[in-house]
Amino acid sequence: MSAIADVRAFNRFYTNVIGVVDRHVLNSSLSLAEARVLFEIRQQPHCTQTHLIEQLTIDAGYLSRIIKRFEREGLITRHRSDTDGRASYLVLTDPGQALFQTLSQESEQELSTLTSHLSSGQLSQLVNSMQTIKSLLSTPSPRASINIRHELQSGDLGLITQYHGLWYGPEFGYDLTFEGYVAQTLGEFANTYSPKKDRVWIAEADGRFIGSIAVVGRSGNVGQLRWFILDKAFRGQGLGKRLVDLTLAFCRECGYKSMYLLTTADQTTAHHLYKRVGFSLTEEHAPVQRWGQTLREQRYEITL
Repeated sequence: MSAIADVRAFNRFYTNVIGVVDRHVLNSSLSLAEARVLFEIRQQPHCTQTHLIEQLTIDAGYLSRIIKRFEREGLITRHRSDTDGRASYLVLTDPGQALFQTLSQESEQELSTLTSHLSSGQLSQLVNSMQTIKSLLSTPSPRASINIRHELQSGDLGLITQYHGLWYGPEFGYDLTFEGYVAQTLGEFANTYSPKKDRVWIAEADGRFIGSIAVVGRSGNVGQLRWFILDKAFRGQGLGKRLVDLTLAFCRECGYKSMYLLTTADQTTAHHLYKRVGFSLTEEHAPVQRWGQTLREQRYEITL
């Protein structure tokens, strides 16, 4: 039997042992994803929806539905930050804490029953084997280790400008004036940047810049999505959607009513992603000469 077949056989065995194919977790009304969200909120002192997306790699829309259900059932509440009026933290209520304790105790009891027939030596062997599996699967693969951060560092805005020029030129034929436009808009952003209403995410692979995305707060409780770029080598892996999901979660945390973006008709790959997460085309203008090309400018919007 091949190594892949062995791993698949083990997966089938282990999922049957712990019962993850059951519809609900530990005889509760929660799905596995909902239970993970509940546990993460309990463990994280200042938990936000953005943190949950980053930690659990969960779809923003799906997470939003889970959060709304938890609020509706009185399991969680939102607390405004004392230092940032726009930041909203998710906190378990007393019923949420009680459910967490029940699930935690039942989980411990279930695992105790599962391993009750093992001797102390066998239990140590089991734990050591699990640690070996965790260590091996946590070892970086030949593929790059991807990190997404939002703490702006010196040089970040310059990198965003540089790679807009490097990538948009060959891919879409944009000339030097496009890079100048990006530099100008980022310069304006730097002069008014406020973490309370704006955020920039930088995607890195083994420390190398591979993409960016940003939200700029506008008047009327509206956010603008800007400077979304991604290295072609890292497309098709869900990273682009993950970046867009982070902007949606941030806008909801800020209390923005909607978000919009300005683009051009030739950005078809990005358009598919925007539509998939709920954006709709609301404006389209007549073709104009810009950045060395004939372009049709468009506006997409989403209600939050």
